[in-house]
Amino acid sequence: MVRGLPAVGAARGPYLAAVGRGLLLAALVAAAASFLPVAESSCPRDKSLVRDISRMQQSNFGREGFSHITVTGALAHGMKEVEVWLQTFGPGQRTPIHRHSCEEVFIVLKGKGTLLLGSSSLKYPGQPQEIPVFQNTTFSIPVNDPHQVWNSDEHEDLQVLVIISRPPVKIFIYDDWSMPHTAAKLKFPYFWDEECLSAPKDEL
Repeated sequence: MVRGLPAVGAARGPYLAAVGRGLLLAALVAAAASFLPVAESSCPRDKSLVRDISRMQQSNFGREGFSHITVTGALAHGMKEVEVWLQTFGPGQRTPIHRHSCEEVFIVLKGKGTLLLGSSSLKYPGQPQEIPVFQNTTFSIPVNDPHQVWNSDEHEDLQVLVIISRPPVKIFIYDDWSMPHTAAKLKFPYFWDEECLSAPKDEL
């Protein structure tokens, strides 16, 4: 049995050499990785006390004739109770028909348009009220009432300042005004929150 020990040691030699090469390779990979830049989150976080709106991130989120800026929000700026958006709609552009379980106030800064307001007391939104809005007017949306903001002007942009409660917003979208409330599709996080919030939350 004593004579067998050198043979065992000889068999282990290539194995130990392979392990050593593996450890050396892992060390080299780790060293190389330490020189690579760390990917940063694309979420535009900014908790400055004073911010320049003209320098804020602006996007149409794939919707032609639309512009959105989160002036101050929950995810990018740490707001707890309210969020403020600056939105511009080109002639003829409109929001989807939608509802949300938060309060919402609009201030029309420029242009004119139409608020389409459905009912939450029926099984579906029904024929909406058509309410004209124009510069220097303000209007609020009842919680969970389906609605749509439409730039019904053919020539001028409609620009609004929007204030919502309970951010980040959870939005239910309708295909049309006859779609049952129970069939409306939840979009959360909404398009302008996707960079900062990827995990879905349950509707409260």
